[in-house]
Order: sequence, then structure tokens, then C-alpha cells
Amino acid sequence: MKTNYISILILLITLFTSCSNDDDIATTDLTASEPGAINLTFDSQVAGEPFTLDQTYTINGESITINQLRYWVSNIVLINEAGEAVALPESYFLIEETGTISIQDGAYEYPATQRESIALSGIPAGEYTDIQFSIGIDSQYNDNLSLQAGELSQLNGMTNISWMWHTSYIFASVKGMLNNATELTLETGLNSSYRTLTIPFSEAISVNGSTNNTVTIASEITGMLEGIDFAETPIIGASTPEAMTVMADNFQNTTFTLQSDSNE
Repeated sequence: MKTNYISILILLITLFTSCSNDDDIATTDLTASEPGAINLTFDSQVAGEPFTLDQTYTINGESITINQLRYWVSNIVLINEAGEAVALPESYFLIEETGTISIQDGAYEYPATQRESIALSGIPAGEYTDIQFSIGIDSQYNDNLSLQAGELSQLNGMTNISWMWHTSYIFASVKGMLNNATELTLETGLNSSYRTLTIPFSEAISVNGSTNNTVTIASEITGMLEGIDFAETPIIGASTPEAMTVMADNFQNTTFTLQSDSNE
């Protein structure tokens, strides 16, 4: 009888230990497969140096002072090691450095804002080699202001009623002064201005519930404005489609480069 009791006790201890080990394994596996996050930063620069609002710079041979820098980053996609595209839903983010903006003929004020970083969360666990994103708003949302997703809103001063027969959102806006005398308003916003680009990481980034990932992309303003004659075209908008195309192409080709990435 005593022997049976000891045998039963040993069996119970073995089962308990086995279940505990299984729980530990399950917890570890679960963490590795949980969604993760990436902190994505767009570091505004002029000729490789940090950009400062209201400072005078020489760009394209002209002295310009920028008092507003704003653009939409949208439809972010991560490419995994298998080459599969993982789209992040409702990813519409406004990157900006601006003073106070009067909205709707002074009905209210949009506050001075500096925003360079985006927190991307809920990313499926995996190994990712590239990031893809667009500058501007895709036509589905651009042609219908009543549709809402991400940070899209009519209350941030990035819509233009005068473009309504073409488009609704201003995709990118650079405002300031040329030689402290001429106002500059350089904007893209036609559906044809929408641009998509892909930037490879320096090495694959592992995303899961236990990693802390950061990616910094240099946003070069001289590249953004490359080839634009400020004196000839101080205002770029729907009435200057050729200049707008140059600026839109710049966002795709000469503005963004990987500055750094880390996988911790």
C-alpha cells in the first residue's frame, strides 16, 4: 500500500513538472510569434545637416527660408524575407514641422507642430528586409473627403478646395520666403503626384513581441526641391502641373535614404 502511494506521488510530481515545462515552452513560442512594432523616423535635413524652421538656407543657388514643411506618408508596406508584402492597414501619417496655421479662413488654428516619428504597431512577427511607403494620398481617399482612415482629416490644413475638381488633399507642402521678399508655396496634390518608393534595410529586421526596432530615414530637403526654379515658379500647384511633377518625382527619387536601423 505504501509502495503504491509513493508511486502515485512520483507520477503526480512528474506530471506537474512536465506541465510546467510545457507552459514555459508555450510562453516562449507565443512571445516569438506575437506582433511587434517599429519606430519609424523621418529625419529632416538640408545638405545633410539638421533642418531648422525659419532658418535661411541656400538651395538651388537661392536663399530661401522655410516656415512650413509637411507631407503625407501613406500605405506603408513591409517586405519579408520571402518577398511577401505585408501591408499595414490605415497607415496615413502626417509628417510636419510648422508654426501655427489658420484653418478655414481663421475659424480655428492648427497648433505649431514638429512631428518626425511614427509608431508602427501590430506588425505580424517575421523577418523584414525592406520598407515601402507612398508620399501623398491614394485616389480612393483623395477624391472623397468623407472617407476616413488613419490621420486623414479636413482639420489639419492639408486640403485645398480650389483643387476640388482634380483632388482634395495636399500631398506635400513647403512654404517660406525667397530672398526675404517673395512668398514661396510649393505643393503637390494631383492624383498623378502620388509616388511610391521602397527602401531596403541594412539587414533583415526581426519583428515580434519582444523586439524593439527603430528605423531612421533621412528626408533631404535639397533633394525634395531639386531642379525647381524658385524665381520662375514661386508657387507650385494645380496650375503648374509640370513643376508639380518635378517635385513629386523628387520625393520618389532624391529625397529619402536609409540613415540607420536597429533590431534590439
